[in-house]
Amino acid sequence: MDERDRRLGEVLEVVGLLVAGADLGAQRARKATDPILRARWLSIAGARAEQRDRLLARLAALGVAKPMHPPQAPEPQREIARLLRADLATSHSLAARCRRVGRWLRATGDAETGALLERIANESLAHASELARSLAHHYVREARSAAQ
Repeated sequence: MDERDRRLGEVLEVVGLLVAGADLGAQRARKATDPILRARWLSIAGARAEQRDRLLARLAALGVAKPMHPPQAPEPQREIARLLRADLATSHSLAARCRRVGRWLRATGDAETGALLERIANESLAHASELARSLAHHYVREARSAAQ
């Protein structure tokens, strides 16, 4: 039972990261003035919420009760570039963690949860790509504004 608890603990940590990512993305989207950036943040927040729901459904299938997460406190307004870099780092770390836990779960006999985590890792890397494009677009706009 100790090994199972350890595996579930790892998966529950991923769920917590997805909850936080969805909440922060939604907060940032509400504050964004750029419609493209708002759409990207909303898209990623929605995808993370959907990933969280898939993982919670898998945990329910394994007989694990839905974890309770406290709501995220509103984030102070910061510059957009720092927010984008933070979200980019979050997407990369989430992908890496999902890959690590997914491979470990496959090796210990839970291939279905491992495959789900691998899919979430791939989606997180796609989010990172979108965030990197947004960050590059933001820097180009700043450079143009500074040149004028």
